[in-house]
Amino acid sequence: MNLENYHEVLKKRERLYKSYISFALIFWGIGNFLLKDQARLNDSALGFIDGLTLGIEIICVFWVFRIRKALKDDKLLRELYIDEHDERKNFIKLKSGSNLIWKIALGIFVVSILASYFNMVVFYTLVITGIFLILVSLSLKLYWRKMV
Repeated sequence: MNLENYHEVLKKRERLYKSYISFALIFWGIGNFLLKDQARLNDSALGFIDGLTLGIEIICVFWVFRIRKALKDDKLLRELYIDEHDERKNFIKLKSGSNLIWKIALGIFVVSILASYFNMVVFYTLVITGIFLILVSLSLKLYWRKMV
């Protein structure tokens, strides 16, 4: 177990999450203040955009606090390392393809936000597709947890 290297990995991850937080705040600010009057969006699209941005913010802030706490305490750092490098969890993620599916779903949600400025039917279709992908990912994870 090489906790020194993992310590550096967590510092990089913390900077990445902080950049996500900054990007989401900038995206939210541009959408709510600069483009709100110019865009012809309905309330459901604006609510989805705000909800997705807030969700990204909450998840990233949670991980930043968790990483900061782990960097200060060696016991928590060791637990986080063991949890991240657990072979069974990694096998389940690999078999279910959850890492890739979540990235694709996030990409679909971002594209749906962009599509909401042009066509609401495409927006709804992409949102439903993203939600379906997340449900498929969760069901695959549950299936492989029972099988392994």
